Amino acid sequence: MAMRNYLILCAAVTVLTCLAVLFIPGLSEAIETALLGFLASNASG
Repeated sequence: MAMRNYLILCAAVTVLTCLAVLFIPGLSEAIETALLGFLASNASG
């Protein structure tokens, strides 16, 4: 994958994730739970 396409893909995923967190309550809760679980599992090791 070319660097330009990769950067465009990362930017699109970032924008979609931000919009989902702002406007979709259930999805934002799921993302928050997954993120907290990920951070907790890596912080204890």
